Amino acid sequence: MAEKDPAESGRRLHVTTLLVASRRALDNALAELGFAEEHDGRLAFLTCSHEEDCDDMFALITELSARGESWELQSRIDAEAGRAIYQSFARYRPVEAVDAVVEDEQEPETSETPVYDIETVEGLQALKRILKRIEPADAFATIRPGRDGRATARVLRRGSRRVIAAATGADESTLRGVIREILPNVMFDVAMKPPG
Repeated sequence: MAEKDPAESGRRLHVTTLLVASRRALDNALAELGFAEEHDGRLAFLTCSHEEDCDDMFALITELSARGESWELQSRIDAEAGRAIYQSFARYRPVEAVDAVVEDEQEPETSETPVYDIETVEGLQALKRILKRIEPADAFATIRPGRDGRATARVLRRGSRRVIAAATGADESTLRGVIREILPNVMFDVAMKPPG
């Protein structure tokens, strides 16, 4: 029996997946494999369906497993506008999934914070000028998919949560890559839990 192309048997959904482990475990395993993300006081490695492959994720799982460390996979599957399925898979728990209504997050917007399109030369250069003036330890970034199919990133000051810069791009992966190129050690805040 030939396998059907997923596009023929149904529609493709956007999926974001975090590999979550203790800070010590991921600090050790991430030495040469990737970047860390902040998630509930732990570190996480992020991938999504916009990435080309999951090689780094599997390399980290292999490394964590070889060290005898505990880890968890958390996924957010964007089912449709305003709905997402949250899934959790951990070694010592049954797999869980929750279908939930997702409220649009209202991020702070001001007329003082223009949104730069990183796919234009002008927008990318303007974003670089702003972000090169800050210390990565003083900031964190959020990236959210937009209803128009594009993604929006905001770089915020730690503590005050004041928006330093905002940008749009084709998808989360592209935005993460651009921000990491400018601020290599910046942490990303990721919304991966169902509301409530």
